[in-house]
Amino acid sequence: MKVGPNLALRTAINALRDIVECARMPNGIPLSDDERELHPLSADELEMQQVALEKSSWAAGKVTCGERPRAPSRG
Repeated sequence: MKVGPNLALRTAINALRDIVECARMPNGIPLSDDERELHPLSADELEMQQVALEKSSWAAGKVTCGERPRAPSRG
């Protein structure tokens, strides 16, 4: 399975939201008050990053990893 950046971000966001919903880490340990505050904020930040990534040329497949984006031609 090939996992691109959008799928990876969406998976992480969903995992954070699931953790908040059940108020427990995947291993069953309850979240502290700080963790209950941190996880939704982190999911929100990742969603904003995902939107920015979707708008970028890299996510659109115009630039591959390790390749520098090229300026548009003037002709």
